Amino acid sequence: MARSTMDFAQQNTEQATDWMRAIVEQNLNQSKAAFDGLLTVARNAVRDVDQQTAAICEHSLTFAEETLSNTFDCAHKLMRMKEPQELARIQSEFVSRQAQLLGDQTKELGQRIMQGAHDAARAAREAAAEPARKRSEAA
Repeated sequence: MARSTMDFAQQNTEQATDWMRAIVEQNLNQSKAAFDGLLTVARNAVRDVDQQTAAICEHSLTFAEETLSNTFDCAHKLMRMKEPQELARIQSEFVSRQAQLLGDQTKELGQRIMQGAHDAARAAREAAAEPARKRSEAA
């Protein structure tokens, strides 16, 4: 009887060990899948940020270029000015063009930022749903 008790205990220990090993393996696989999903989200977010940063830089350079163009245009008009009364008109035109330029750039930049935030949120939702989709396909 002692021998069968020892065999029974050893058999139960082996089954419990196998069971625990299977649970740990499943948990490791799920954890790896979760971290892979997290890394995908992070990579996409960095890529989206890079694209947004490039767009912002491009808009900033365009704004600077147009501002300098307006400034030099104004300076040329001031140099060709014949009467003092022209100063107010030239200055008013310059300020008006700069205000319009600033308004246009601010509007476009705001739209780009909102689109980038929308795209990043969509990518995060899709990446978060990916592991669940893979689990449902595997089942």
